[in-house]
Amino acid sequence: MPSTSTNNASDQSQWIGVGRAVGGAFVFGLPLMMTMEMWQMGLYIEPFRLLALILISLPVLVCVSSVIGFRESRELLDNIIDVFVAYAFGLVISFLTLLLFNAISWDNFIEINFKIVMLQAIPASFGALLARSEIGSGEHDASIEQGGIDYLAVLAIGAIYLGFNVAPTEEIQLIAYQMSPWHQLALFMTTLVVMHIFSEAGSFSSVSTRGAHTKWLVSLSNTSTAFVVALVASVLLLWVFGHLDGLAFPQIVANTIVLLFPAGIGAAAAKLII
Repeated sequence: MPSTSTNNASDQSQWIGVGRAVGGAFVFGLPLMMTMEMWQMGLYIEPFRLLALILISLPVLVCVSSVIGFRESRELLDNIIDVFVAYAFGLVISFLTLLLFNAISWDNFIEINFKIVMLQAIPASFGALLARSEIGSGEHDASIEQGGIDYLAVLAIGAIYLGFNVAPTEEIQLIAYQMSPWHQLALFMTTLVVMHIFSEAGSFSSVSTRGAHTKWLVSLSNTSTAFVVALVASVLLLWVFGHLDGLAFPQIVANTIVLLFPAGIGAAAAKLII
């Protein structure tokens, strides 16, 4: 009898995990599944750039899985399996949703449909994996050490996800074009201020027993680290989606500053959310 009860509890836990993964994939992926630029991107994105984005996201997700994977195990193989399970959820949900939207068609070349689905599956897989965490609970703070690989991976997930929502759109270039250098400077400073506010909140929640001076140093260090991660993520996303091609250096800087705003906020807020 106890064995039956244990099996039922295990089955229930597995179904809860599946439900969270499906819900997370929809919550994270649906905004991009309903974005026209993401459908069109499959027509002309170079396979090398798409492959580079996938290969970069995989180790990041593996590191995050070690903190909030579907299973309690922290073994590397289990984390890799978790990531591929998350990708499977992302692929299936993206394919079915885009099929319902008629964004992919049997009349298209298989390569085009594949690229459209894969682009959508990346943020959806983020959601499928991150749904394992209890949002905002702070349950995983102790396992995400500042400066550790897991910590950097969490920052990267926040930066890539929030940046991913706007990076494919033409609005990035439009906003950058219509901003003066003074606007760019103001946006850059605003980004740093907002990031520091999030980092300050994170440092107070994780080092509440330390002195005020130590908390300030920790939050400043968190902001600096999140900024570097967000900057790298912004440049990567702009390159993947072709928003740096053929531009002069001042235009590249302007585009980067614009995308750094959401990417920076995503990185700084990631530890509070996950």
